[in-house]
Amino acid sequence: MSPLVIALIRVVVGGTILYLYVRKLEYGVKESISALLNIGIFLILLNLGIQYASNPGLASTLIYTQPVFVLVLSSLILKEKLNALQVLGTLVAFLGVLSTVGITGFNIGSLIALLGGFIWALGTLYYRIYLREKDVLALNSYMSLFSTLFILPISLTDFRIDPSIEGIGLALLVSITSQALGFILWFNAVKSIGPIKASTFVLLVPVSSYFFSYLILNEVPTISEVVGSAVTLLGVFLTFLPGVLIKKA
Repeated sequence: MSPLVIALIRVVVGGTILYLYVRKLEYGVKESISALLNIGIFLILLNLGIQYASNPGLASTLIYTQPVFVLVLSSLILKEKLNALQVLGTLVAFLGVLSTVGITGFNIGSLIALLGGFIWALGTLYYRIYLREKDVLALNSYMSLFSTLFILPISLTDFRIDPSIEGIGLALLVSITSQALGFILWFNAVKSIGPIKASTFVLLVPVSSYFFSYLILNEVPTISEVVGSAVTLLGVFLTFLPGVLIKKA
């Protein structure tokens, strides 16, 4: 099953499940723009980046430049005062993730993934500014379903489906955990603790993947993965410590 088809199933099933639960949609122009930034364009760039990358691990990691972009854009757009430890922690955490895959094989796929991280950061701030008071369930349902209009035509370029029970089951699992549950937790975090701290938490995704791969698949992480994960955890921890505000000149 191709990555873009999985992305399509993810938004259709995830959005439908949320709608059946909440029975309403938060829709409009602002909601549609948020859908494109946070889901539609983001998922397309993520999967195209991995597809065209000579180093898929690097491409998937470059998506997590999002917290770095959020840090910069929060200062420029939201005029937020930056905490020195937040800046240091975000950079340390990202370097920890990057160190686990290396920087070899940087090509067009890597650039696409980097753009995906930037678009995701824009979407995060857009939600914070315009939509944080909306019903998260109804909003996420609409954004997921609306994104289908853009992911569907792109998915036709590599439309491969695995009809096996295992393939369908995994696609449904991704839809429920990543799209339905994952985005609910994500937008609630942005709303409650702010975009900078919430974005730093996404750097724990690669770390968690190593942990669950060991727990479920008995795959022992490499030394670089262990060290990189420890550095990432340290960086995330630093962002939550009180620090000195950075004064603008």
